[in-house]
Amino acid sequence: MECWTLLQLPENADERTIKRSYARLLKNCRPDDDAAGFQRLREAYEEALAHARWRADAEEEQPVAVTPLAEPAYANLNDLAELMDVSVLQPAAVEAPKPDPAQALLSGLNASNFIERWVLAIQQDCTEAYQAGLLRHCFDHPGERVAIARWAVNHLEWLTPWQQVAMTPWQHDVLSGELLQDYRRSLQALLEQKAEREFVTELTHYNNQPWLRVFDLQQQWQRLILQLLHDTTWSVPLFERVCQVFGWDDQKGVYPEPAWMWRELVSRCEQESFYAHLQDKAQDKRRMSADALAARLLLTPMSATQQKRMIDGFGENEWNACRYLAETLTWRYPQLAERLPQTDLFFWRKYVPRPIYTQVLIRLWAVFALGLGLSIAHDKPDNLDGMSLVIFMLMALLPAGVGFRVTQQWAAMSSTYRVQDVWLTQYLIPKRLNPNDYWLVIRHGVPQVIMLIACGLMLGVLGMVTYAGMILISLLHKKRIGHMSQKFSESYPWLNGLHWAFWSPWQAVFLVVMVALIVAAQHYLPQVPWTHLDLPKR
Repeated sequence: MECWTLLQLPENADERTIKRSYARLLKNCRPDDDAAGFQRLREAYEEALAHARWRADAEEEQPVAVTPLAEPAYANLNDLAELMDVSVLQPAAVEAPKPDPAQALLSGLNASNFIERWVLAIQQDCTEAYQAGLLRHCFDHPGERVAIARWAVNHLEWLTPWQQVAMTPWQHDVLSGELLQDYRRSLQALLEQKAEREFVTELTHYNNQPWLRVFDLQQQWQRLILQLLHDTTWSVPLFERVCQVFGWDDQKGVYPEPAWMWRELVSRCEQESFYAHLQDKAQDKRRMSADALAARLLLTPMSATQQKRMIDGFGENEWNACRYLAETLTWRYPQLAERLPQTDLFFWRKYVPRPIYTQVLIRLWAVFALGLGLSIAHDKPDNLDGMSLVIFMLMALLPAGVGFRVTQQWAAMSSTYRVQDVWLTQYLIPKRLNPNDYWLVIRHGVPQVIMLIACGLMLGVLGMVTYAGMILISLLHKKRIGHMSQKFSESYPWLNGLHWAFWSPWQAVFLVVMVALIVAAQHYLPQVPWTHLDLPKR
């Protein structure tokens, strides 16, 4: 049969000879070097064992032929009487049974003396019986099982194909499972103590044990270490050393199962490398590149005054580096945000100089045009024609231009008090209304108050209510009617300031209602100062 050929044995080989031959051949056919050859050898070994055990059982059950004794013939009765005379017979002395040395060694066995008794078992040539008793002791005393198994796998080749003790599959699984969990606990304790060098040393020692070189156990062992790394914290160099111990290489596609857990560890390793690189750049005060300054701003705990002092010299490159780093941390490495001093990675935006765009001029013109138009319609309703509309729209350009220029100057002046402005904003405005500190009390509040007064001068109390309501709706209701295309913005720069993409639906409704209310008040209640202010006359 082929199994005998693979094992290099005759067909009448017994079980012990088969095991010795299998252990000898297995040294040259490791599962991690030749998985297919190992599988064939294992199947031949199991088939040969089955034949040998079947043959042994058959020989034990074969009946022994009993040959009947022929009845002796005696010459006469005197000869028969002489043969039956038992008076001269004496009972033979009964020899006492020899004491079993293995049984004596197993008596009183415990985790502190089993090694000494193993030495005595070698001297008394009863190692097989002692190993069998030692295995029984492991399961009779579970508390001592791991200590005995730890020693036995290294000195008695337990859990390997060439072990001498007969072990059931259930016993094999129990011993291997408890040993693996014991190894895991000891390695986890080293990780919790941040003893990474000792961890690698202990891991290498465990991995080189003969029983963990068996293919199935090696796979189970690697999965256990993968789970341990997934559940604990470690450094990138430690992960690289573990990969060297097991031969894991993501580039070559050699990695343990499950694959999803391996991918998470690789991503985590990349994240830790990224964070360590950021820390190096942030802590090196000699590096003044844009990315180093951005890393220092986001990773270093600083007060608002220190942040302001640092970013005073920032230019476009530095702000772009801050934006890129904040977006990378937010979308690619969100777990790192928990380690940073600022939970809001875009906190620096409140310090960014904000230019005054042409949209501000357009909106100022719209406010003044609407206010002047309603005022002229009330004061001179008979002279209201197309030419008058053109005139007051042109008239609105003058205050809008002045307001635009003043706003630009105010933006530069208010940046001097940016730290105080941020502190005051955080103190006065609820976070839910201003989550990113975009609106500042001094920078934006002062121009809005001036515009509120201007609307009051043009349209009275209702004008002030209209302007204040439009601002509040814009702050409280974030939904907009639509969006503006880039093409439209570039083609019509003087119209995009009033584009419906900037308007809340409630703003449009509120504006229509308030304009109708102002017109009605001017027409039906002119004596009530709702649409004009009665200034004291001298």
